[in-house]
Amino acid sequence: MAVMLRFNETELLQKIDRLPRQLRAAFAAACAERMLVLYSRFSTLTGRGNPATLKNILSHLWNDLAENRVSETEIQAAIEICMKLIPKEKESPWVPGQIVADDAPSAAVYALECHRTGSAQEAAWAAQCTCETLEEYVMRHENISINAVDLNDRLFSHSLVQTELARQQRDLAELLHKAVTLNELRQRSEEEAAQFLP
Repeated sequence: MAVMLRFNETELLQKIDRLPRQLRAAFAAACAERMLVLYSRFSTLTGRGNPATLKNILSHLWNDLAENRVSETEIQAAIEICMKLIPKEKESPWVPGQIVADDAPSAAVYALECHRTGSAQEAAWAAQCTCETLEEYVMRHENISINAVDLNDRLFSHSLVQTELARQQRDLAELLHKAVTLNELRQRSEEEAAQFLP
């Protein structure tokens, strides 16, 4: 029987810490990339947000990583743009799945901060964004109460959550062993975005 994967920030940080700075940011960028399609869906549904801008920022980040280039000014500008892409609480109407509109640009911010500082914590927070998005989706679609005694087991055992946690472990292992290039990681993350949520 397969062991159920769980999001464990302490263990995740230990793994990310073993990566060089550039690859930490690449891991975070892959997490953000997988949520981009969901942000586009939210924008289409509500007419809010700007998925083209978010896509351009991630594309620029990937290019910077490939060239091992860090521009403090450009990164700060991109972070400020991403922060504006996060819906404000007062914006209405609220729609199911709006948390994705928070988590996608937030993950991009964490990836950008990781690129600027090399912080493993920022990369871990990008990974956490993907899990929070999936947990919210599972709770809504499986009608799971936030007060359920077995809440964590039900959330983590869901196939969508298990698949994302397995992707994260795979990405970290392959980056650590230089078994994937940045271009391959980027392309794979773009492809996996289509399967992130039904």
